[in-house]
Amino acid sequence: MVQYHLPREPFAAPRQLGLAQLLDQIRHNGGFPVVLLNGDDSLFGVASSGDIASYLARHPGQSLEAITAEAVANQSPLVGHVSDSLETIEGYLTPQRIRCLPVLDTSRRVVRVVSRQEPFLQIGRFRIGPQSPPLLLAEIGVNHNGNSDEALWLVRQAAAAGCHAVKFQHRGHDLYNRDDINSFDLGTQYIIAEIERTRLPISILADCCCLARDLGMEAVVTPFDETALQELMASEAKPAALKIASCDLTNHPLIRACAATDLPLVLSTGMSYERDIQATSQLLRTLMVEHAFLHCNSTYPAPPHDINLAYLPRLRDITRTIVGYSSHDGDPVIPTGAVAHGARIVEFHITRSHDAQGTDHRASIEVEALPAFVRACALIHEATGQAMPRTPSQGELANRQSLGKSYALRHDRPVGHRLQRDDLILVSPGSGYGIDDLEGLVGRSLVRPVTARRLLRPADLDGSSSAVLQSLAPAVAGLQQLGYIPGIPVRYHDATEMQQAFALPMLEFHMSDRDLHLDPGTFLPEPLHDVDLIVHAVEQYEDGFILDLASADPLILQRSFNEVQRLCEHISRLRSFFRPTEQVPVVLNLGGFTTDGFLAEDEYRHTLDRAARSLEQLADRHRDVSLLPQTMPPFPWHQGGRSFHNLLTSRERVQDFLLATNTDLCFDVSHTALSCAHFGEQLIDHIATMAGRIAHVHLSDAQGTNAEGLEVGEGSIDFRRLHEAMQLSGQHLFMIPEIWQGHLQGGEKFARSLIRYHERLL
Repeated sequence: MVQYHLPREPFAAPRQLGLAQLLDQIRHNGGFPVVLLNGDDSLFGVASSGDIASYLARHPGQSLEAITAEAVANQSPLVGHVSDSLETIEGYLTPQRIRCLPVLDTSRRVVRVVSRQEPFLQIGRFRIGPQSPPLLLAEIGVNHNGNSDEALWLVRQAAAAGCHAVKFQHRGHDLYNRDDINSFDLGTQYIIAEIERTRLPISILADCCCLARDLGMEAVVTPFDETALQELMASEAKPAALKIASCDLTNHPLIRACAATDLPLVLSTGMSYERDIQATSQLLRTLMVEHAFLHCNSTYPAPPHDINLAYLPRLRDITRTIVGYSSHDGDPVIPTGAVAHGARIVEFHITRSHDAQGTDHRASIEVEALPAFVRACALIHEATGQAMPRTPSQGELANRQSLGKSYALRHDRPVGHRLQRDDLILVSPGSGYGIDDLEGLVGRSLVRPVTARRLLRPADLDGSSSAVLQSLAPAVAGLQQLGYIPGIPVRYHDATEMQQAFALPMLEFHMSDRDLHLDPGTFLPEPLHDVDLIVHAVEQYEDGFILDLASADPLILQRSFNEVQRLCEHISRLRSFFRPTEQVPVVLNLGGFTTDGFLAEDEYRHTLDRAARSLEQLADRHRDVSLLPQTMPPFPWHQGGRSFHNLLTSRERVQDFLLATNTDLCFDVSHTALSCAHFGEQLIDHIATMAGRIAHVHLSDAQGTNAEGLEVGEGSIDFRRLHEAMQLSGQHLFMIPEIWQGHLQGGEKFARSLIRYHERLL
């Protein structure tokens, strides 16, 4: 597929652009080359990341600050011309070589930049792509009934509900010939009367558009004729896009006039045959204008049996562009369902009341129902996902372990017993050897007595020492030389076995509610006075309670303080087994989460203040521990991904926390990477923000906005850049590989991630 762009940033730039700015534009346009322009908008050349690399290789000693875009550019790129056919222009683009093509007029002026990529549509500040949340376009249309106050009120209601844009209509006075009005049929006469009754002066329409922008929305307007278009473009309305009504889908002169404004076009397809859609699609691609098509049934209100949401995927296939749904059904459920069928723009009429005068009101959503509709669209989009091969989610993996089955022995067996099939039974949980391991268990001998119905562990069996663990020692030594103090996460039941297998200088105990009732001496028969201790606070208690040191509820805050007190009392017994230290580091989740969306700015500030006060009070009460809040993802997996984190997520909020407290952090690499993916930020910038305040690192890879805790090398993180950004010279930094289910198979995932991390730093 191809995409058409006006010759503007980030796909085009002046030739004098500096190298840093050029690289920034390449990053913002998704890695595509940048077309460089002379002062008269004629073509100078094209600069790609490959051109930059080639130039630097030829000029190794040149200062980067002195390099401009014109120095690195290819001044003889392949170009298209406005006289070329659409097939010719698209044929120039090849995945292997030409990804971005300037299209020139006869004066060599760049009129378009064509790129080979998935289609998207930019409406103001909203970029609408195949996977983006739907743009919610609230059509006020004529539902203001010609009353300017009502029009402005509806704009405010749309903004308050969370809509992204509002839409109005504008018609020229000479659209209908009044001389023949008596000869028109009844329906046309009624429509003409309604147009006159509901007309807004262009100045009032402009006021509504300005108000929409002031409230953070975009404005879209439908011009019904070229006179209306001229009046609109000469006004202060300044729409972010133009809408072509269903009745004008085949009105190619009007479409050409709208395309000449260089604004993106959104076209409804009601009342049309598929051949009409295809003809207009071909025209728009020939004009190289950004556009989207909306599936629509132009009945007011449209009956459900005529709506046919299943047409949306076909509409996308035949137009090869962004598609959406224009709702005239008056029922919020139907446009919500369109989101699940792939609608990336959802247009819907809004009204104060279905009972108001005029036919559009019955086909509209009442403003009282608008906030719930906006939330439902967001929820359906989130739940729809992508048609990818199925893999378990983070929450499912936890349940797969808790509810799954592992092999245990049917009866007690002594040392030396060789396992037979009849010895083995499956019991829960699924954290041991699973059904796929059966053939590898049969015939192996026990190296220690094993009681009935206890899960078999690698340490119970002969030949369990893995090649991965055997090659771990050099990596650990190398990481220590680089300034790390590496360790692994453990629980009481496996701490001794894991330390015997790994022999690392640090252990991080991940505590459960039940663990706080245990005697450390039962599980640690020998002291580990050459090993450092870190403790991870309980994440979720057996009654479902979660620590929240930022809560406005005094009961939740008091229990959180009590639970920290209980944890510290337990640590006072545990610490005697480890290397003496003034303060034991304690990793914890700070709290401040919400269940119905992210906090508004003023509420967030109050939440941050409460968290800062709580940490100050706890630090004063518990001087023998060092509390380390960890950086967080936007959506916490341990709450099913249905809550919203508000603290220590985005770069700005990490900085807010560091300015508000003297508390150092546990930098959870995976969590922060997920936040970066959600907020469109860079991991390296987060590290720069936390400079000097990172006391501990949870190391794991990540992908997208929800795949956390991956093994190093199985996600998208550049670990070499991460290490270089942390600048560990002269510093000793605790670090564990916090890999999802890394403790299985004797901790092989932990070992593999430490080895891979070290390899990437060589």
